Amino acid sequence: MEWLGAFGVVTAALITGVFTVVASRLRRENTEQHAANQAKLESVGRDVVEVRDDVKEVRGYQVRHLEWHAEQPHA
Repeated sequence: MEWLGAFGVVTAALITGVFTVVASRLRRENTEQHAANQAKLESVGRDVVEVRDDVKEVRGYQVRHLEWHAEQPHA
């Protein structure tokens, strides 16, 4: 019966070891994925700022254009 206890301890250690290795690998992959996602989000943020600036420029042009129309004599 002592061998059964030893077998149980070895089995528990094996299962714990496998779980630890898998969890460590998943945690590393998760960290790498977070870093990649962070880089993509920062890129999207820069693109949004550029688009916002472009929209402001077009809006300014539109306002100036409408003012130009308002100043033109009507026929």
